Order: sequence, then structure tokens, then C-alpha cells
Amino acid sequence: MPTKPNLYHNPGIAWVSGASGYWGRKTVMTLLRLNWQVIALSRQEPKDLPEWAMAQQKSLFWQPFDLESEDWPSILSEVPAPQAVFHCVGIYDEDFERMLRVNVVQSTRFLQEACARMEQQEAGCVGVYLGQNGRLGLPGLGPFSASQGALWTWCEAQARAFKQQKSALSMSLVFPQRAPSHLQAELAKRLDRKVKLSPPETADDLVAGVLKGKNRVGRSPWLAGLSTLLT
Repeated sequence: MPTKPNLYHNPGIAWVSGASGYWGRKTVMTLLRLNWQVIALSRQEPKDLPEWAMAQQKSLFWQPFDLESEDWPSILSEVPAPQAVFHCVGIYDEDFERMLRVNVVQSTRFLQEACARMEQQEAGCVGVYLGQNGRLGLPGLGPFSASQGALWTWCEAQARAFKQQKSALSMSLVFPQRAPSHLQAELAKRLDRKVKLSPPETADDLVAGVLKGKNRVGRSPWLAGLSTLLT
């Protein structure tokens, strides 16, 4: 059985998808402070991060990346294999099929590709950032909840498969605090009420949990869902 390395104390290469979004940026910053070599994957270049990384002599490379593009698999094949992957992509759209395509179909393809690259090295960890209410089906949020719930269930199945196979890979389900972001703003509109936000200073705790291979990281999704229903 492969021995799982202590990735928290042995930084390598990390992919961060959705790197220009709120949680993507926070995750990139934390990894850079931990001296990881970060490959930021996003449609738009993360503002100010390349300059900060250069000034701090940290290793950050931005790779234009869009899960809706047909050639994204070939783009990934040209970047170095990771030891850690943080998937922070999630969209809200009126087009249900587009949400399913990006949040579920292409996201799982991306994660499968990343895991295949890590399996060649017999080591790695994956953190998938998920909506806290993915399985509640709140009024007005059924399509979005369906896409998040599908990814959530897929990740649980994959995490259990890794354990059953005694793999050196791990997959963590990450449930971050609600924070001011474009996605959160869109969801709040659909709920037709203000949503309590708890913007954290860093993603340090979330990243640490993923690197240590924990099953679930961040808030308890069931308690978070209950608080949404009550507020």
C-alpha cells in the first residue's frame, strides 16, 4: 500500500481552479505563504496576485483555463502534474443545462483528470469547494442545489473509493463560510432576502484540512443549511 506523504509540511505543485474568484484567491494566497508552487487556473488572471507573488519571491503561474472550452484537457496536459488540487469553480446561471455542464459534468472530468495525473506519482490530495445548501433545495434555488448536490455526492463516492482502494490519494469536501462573492450575491437575489455573511481573513484552515486529508473541512453543511432556513 502506498504511504501517504505529509503534504502540509512538504509543499509541491498545487492546481487551483477558479483562482480569480473569492475562495480561489484566498486559497492561492494561503498556498503561496506555505511555499507551494501554485498553478492558478481561471478564465481571468487573478488581480494583483502575480505581482504579490513576485515581490515575495513565491512561485505562481497563471494558466488561462475555462471548463466551457473544448480544449481544456489539452491545456492541462501541458502543465506540471500536481501534488494537490483545489477545485473552487461554481457558477449560478439561469440556464440549468449550463450549470449542470460546468458544475457537474466538466468539474468531475477535471477532477478525474487531476486524480489520474496524481495517481502516476502515487500521492496527492484534492479539495472540492461546495455550496453548503447543495442538498436542501431551497425555494428558487432548485437547479443550483441540484448541480451542487450532484457534485457533492460524486465527491463522497470518490473519497470512499480512495479509502476502499487504500489509495495514497485523498479527497476532501470543503464547506467554506459564506463570503461576499459574485456567486453569493446571485444566490441571495434568488432567496429574496439578505444572507448573513462571515467573510474570513484567510483560507488557512480550509487548506490545512485538505492537505492533511480530512474527509470534510469547514462548516458542517447540515447546520449551515438549518441556519439558512431559520434566518
